[in-house]
Amino acid sequence: MSDEHASVSPEFLASVQPIVLVGGKSRRFRRDKLREPWGEPGRVLVQRPIEALRSIFGPRVKLVGECDPSILPLADGIIPDKHAGVGPMGGIVSALLHWGGPVFVLAGDMPSFAANDGWRILHAAELRRDCLAVLAATDRPHPCAGFYLAAALPVLSDCLARGDYRLAKAIPERATLMVPVAAGSVTNLNAPA
Repeated sequence: MSDEHASVSPEFLASVQPIVLVGGKSRRFRRDKLREPWGEPGRVLVQRPIEALRSIFGPRVKLVGECDPSILPLADGIIPDKHAGVGPMGGIVSALLHWGGPVFVLAGDMPSFAANDGWRILHAAELRRDCLAVLAATDRPHPCAGFYLAAALPVLSDCLARGDYRLAKAIPERATLMVPVAAGSVTNLNAPA
């Protein structure tokens, strides 16, 4: 058990809704990448981020967005994306509105996310409750792998209202904490190769 895992309080963990974003259109992939075979026979790519979050939060991982019906039973429920078509920001806003508390987000096409990185992000988020977002970072932030406080909702909603859907630029730097992770942990798949 990592030090971060041991130091995240059960109350804090219970206050966070884990979500996997599944509403993308896979345009660059040219087919539904979430259903792409991955790992053991009979398993698909989206199962990996779901399982990474389940290993932290237990069986309460929700999907956000519209997806193939065959994916729905792989998670523990769905939150409708009230801002479909605008990218991950719309899904995160929908989840924050639905849950009313903080969310931990992973992209559905991020199959190598390490649970230890999730614990480290949660540990940092619990210590720094003044941050609106605590994100995985390599040489840059990864806004689809991290924690968003409910207080981020007005900032993100304002961006949506302005038509500015750039999630990486939405939360001011002074209100964002970066947690270093291995590059492989936040790799997402955008092409079959």
